[in-house]
Amino acid sequence: MNNEDPKSSRLKVNLNVFWFIIILLTTIFITIIITALSLNGNTERAVNVGTDTRQEFAKLYNVYDTLSKEYYTDVDKDELIESSIKGMVEGLNDPYSEYMLPEQTEEFEESITGDFHGIGAELMQDDRSIIISSPMKGSPAEDAGLQSGDKIIEIDEESTQDFTTQDAVKRIRGEKGTDVTLTIQRGSDKPFNVTITRDKIHVDSVTSEIKDNVAHISVNRFQQETANELKNALEEAKDKEVEDIILDFRSNPGGLLNEAVDMINFFVNKGKLVLYLENKFGDREKVIAENDQIIREDDFDNIYILLNEGSASASEVFAGAMRDLTDAEIIGTKSFGKGIVQRSSEFKDNSLVKYTNTKWLTPNGEWIHEKGIEPDFVINTPDFYRVKFLDSEDAYIETQSNDDIISIKVILDALGYDVDKIDNNFDSNLTKVVQQYQNDKDLEPNGIVTGDTTEQLMKDIREHIKENDVQLEYLLDYIKGKKSKKEITKEMKENSKYIPVDESRKRELDEDEEE
Repeated sequence: MNNEDPKSSRLKVNLNVFWFIIILLTTIFITIIITALSLNGNTERAVNVGTDTRQEFAKLYNVYDTLSKEYYTDVDKDELIESSIKGMVEGLNDPYSEYMLPEQTEEFEESITGDFHGIGAELMQDDRSIIISSPMKGSPAEDAGLQSGDKIIEIDEESTQDFTTQDAVKRIRGEKGTDVTLTIQRGSDKPFNVTITRDKIHVDSVTSEIKDNVAHISVNRFQQETANELKNALEEAKDKEVEDIILDFRSNPGGLLNEAVDMINFFVNKGKLVLYLENKFGDREKVIAENDQIIREDDFDNIYILLNEGSASASEVFAGAMRDLTDAEIIGTKSFGKGIVQRSSEFKDNSLVKYTNTKWLTPNGEWIHEKGIEPDFVINTPDFYRVKFLDSEDAYIETQSNDDIISIKVILDALGYDVDKIDNNFDSNLTKVVQQYQNDKDLEPNGIVTGDTTEQLMKDIREHIKENDVQLEYLLDYIKGKKSKKEITKEMKENSKYIPVDESRKRELDEDEEE
């Protein structure tokens, strides 16, 4: 029999519930404090908090934590992250995909706009000196009186003695409105200083000239406004009533795809299929001409597209569409063969990742990747266009035998020296020819090709190439009926029999830098 007071029993139950709630709240509060202190005291592990916790990233986090805590010196954590991103992109094994730091992003954006801040002069390296090859028209460099051949011996009181052209460009470029002081040596005159205020410089991507009533229009890159620049050149050619046009894409590495599409629009009817874009699943997107064409069949007698092994990407998009959709004739040598498209994503810190995301195919559905576009009429360049770049630190003397000597003989032959026989042997006749060349250039006549002699040979053959556009001259002869295809082909075989044509991809002769 239970004699306990019912009121007393209810009180005990209520007290037990009260203390249970107090204990529960206290436990929760203490847990929160301990958790907060734990996170506060272990910032390295906090890297995993609020991030993607997919299993494939576990190793990455572990390596980062291990290096951050246990490496024997302090590590630059930002550098670890940047390096891991760069390594991830490199893991694609795709030469067209890359991760760019902010300063590299700026250079990339300059390349697609054609705009940069500087003084507006082309620089080249000659005999270990930085030389102005030409100031651009209307540029601060021209306004300051700089001339072709001026030697830059100092930039802001820093000697350029050991500079490359890239070193000089980096120091001369800067924000619009700021000044740079160049110390100039002009001939044998006393050096003098020129202070130039930097400005926004635009590099045109299209240049044109009229030769023998033929419009020669060169498209050097596909950047913003390239299509408009080409349109202006075409309209000028129409106004001057030229008979034929040459669209020259030699050594044009490509650029903005939309500019190439806009350019195709000038020659085909609105609504025409100009290319396909294909994703990794095989789905194809049709790219259609959206603007009215401006060039009609009766505007010019013929259209010729000039390509070489350096014509790639957007150049091939344009040439492929023109081949499939018009009567344009492809001239020159087989193009590079880049049938893929990249897109870019920029981050808040101005870094950027560029990656391949689609294939492109011609209107006829051809994928030219690693195959290139074959010309309708092959016009090769002469051997002197394809000579190997010779290192001035190497030495070539009599009795040696290697393929570099072929290049030496081809260069001297092109420059008007009698090398007797072109082969890979450094014979006694070549020694005499080299001595003759050295005397002509006021160099030590020792008959050895090295140092200053090598640098002078490289300089002279660069100038010879610029002054002798053999492919263009042959094409003009063909257009004007001065020489037949058979005659040109025969001559070209005679002029390009020592160095294979496909070696032209390895040429590194043009060292000019735009500044």
